[in-house]
Amino acid sequence: MATITQLEDLDVWKEAKVLAKMIYILTDSLPKSEEYNLKKHLKENARGLPANIAEGFYRYFKKERLHFYSIAKGCLGEIKNDLYLCNDLSYIESDILEKNRGQINKVEEC
Repeated sequence: MATITQLEDLDVWKEAKVLAKMIYILTDSLPKSEEYNLKKHLKENARGLPANIAEGFYRYFKKERLHFYSIAKGCLGEIKNDLYLCNDLSYIESDILEKNRGQINKVEEC
């Protein structure tokens, strides 16, 4: 196992950034009526996921690190929920949902 000395060594952070980019691209296709609802919420959580991983990585105390990693995990759960809602409302097709779920699984497996 490689030694992790910097943020860029964290696979979970790298995969979270990939998911964030996917979400930002996906939100461009959502209806204008969702500008301040689903679109905003998805983008906030997509940005918050890698950001909280990064913040946790740079915290000195273990309890602080775990706190930010816990927030990141919550962001991941909210992204997953919102994607299901987008699919239920027919804003995204099932194949787009599955593609994003695949990336969510990669983040969870890190």
